[in-house]
Amino acid sequence: MEWNVTKLSAVRQCHRKFYFGYEASNFHFTYPFRRKAFELSKMQSLKMWQGSLVDFAITSMIIPVYKRKKKPEYAQVANGLVELAKRQFDFSKNRYYHLPELSRTEVGNDFLILDIHENGVDFLQDDVDQVYDTIHRIVLAFPDYPSPDSDKSMDEYLSSARYLRADVRYFEFDFDGVIIKPQIDLVRHNGKMADIIDWKVSDQDNADYSRQLILEGIVSYHYLKNWYQEKGWTPLPQMKDFSVYEINLLTGVVKAHPFTVENTAIALDDVYALREEQDILSQNKKWDEVDLEKDYQSTDKTETCMMCKFKLLCKHLVLNNFSYDEDKYSKLVQVKQLA
Repeated sequence: MEWNVTKLSAVRQCHRKFYFGYEASNFHFTYPFRRKAFELSKMQSLKMWQGSLVDFAITSMIIPVYKRKKKPEYAQVANGLVELAKRQFDFSKNRYYHLPELSRTEVGNDFLILDIHENGVDFLQDDVDQVYDTIHRIVLAFPDYPSPDSDKSMDEYLSSARYLRADVRYFEFDFDGVIIKPQIDLVRHNGKMADIIDWKVSDQDNADYSRQLILEGIVSYHYLKNWYQEKGWTPLPQMKDFSVYEINLLTGVVKAHPFTVENTAIALDDVYALREEQDILSQNKKWDEVDLEKDYQSTDKTETCMMCKFKLLCKHLVLNNFSYDEDKYSKLVQVKQLA
């Protein structure tokens, strides 16, 4: 079984949300219900989209330049990112993601599903313009941001790295049969020492991402230790050689999360808890063998339902005797948009 922090969050929030997002969701158009679950799982709010754009810029447009030991042209990156954002917005606005003949390969980075288009969430054009302004400003300011090294700007910190790995998805660690395989924003190497970086784009600093980041540290430590062993390099990395940081690109706050034996034990407890809960929920059933009403109960918390991506799909299934009908679902969404 593969683990990630969003799975655990979904399980804890609502079992039915977990089913829609992780067991029913499927990219292909063969089964309309599964395709709709996939679209909703990929749907983003404007704030989420803003963060994903900044992540893309750092991962695909900035870090690769530093890896070549060069300096990014930040004005060019900022302008290019806004152009990409406008293409993505157009893609979502026209609902091109509903077209079976349009492959993800053809679409490339323009693929986007926004809740304002799919579910009719209220918005103002000023809200969209604010996204463009914010991502442009963040990219231009990025080289002068503070870094985990208090004596270096972000530009100096990245330029002085021995090696950089961005958007790391291949580090994994087998914990008692559970494969922990997180997406890590950045690993900065300096000899056998490594900094694990997680970028945030949020105007709130009260969310706790510590366990997620500690798990990223655990996976990085075990992966790189094994890598050293395979290469025959010594001395091997130790836990003390790893540091874990959360960097908020809206506030400029760099937050260090202590990477200790005690904290790693607490984080791994969450992984084990997910394994038990998911095993109980899934019962090794295929998606079309599930009795959604009995096997995956919805939460009784109104606020959780109100914020859920799948709330209209869930409502449709309840009203339609847990049978998906594309036309009826579309009408339900239209009624919501007119309300």
